[in-house]
Amino acid sequence: MKTNYEKYRDKMLENPEFRAKYILAKEKHRLELMVDSVKESIIQKKDEKIILRNLNKLSRHIGNIAL
Repeated sequence: MKTNYEKYRDKMLENPEFRAKYILAKEKHRLELMVDSVKESIIQKKDEKIILRNLNKLSRHIGNIAL
């Protein structure tokens, strides 16, 4: 059973302009979380391998959305 929010969102997603903005906002949020993860790793002075792994994930994600 869908909540009122889910019903409203689904109805709004039928609008192509809203759908594009919604998708871009989700991707922006995901990228911000990934960048924050890299920053946090640097601040905590984690191992270089962990930082590189996070950077590689970020790089792959950017490559995927650029296609």
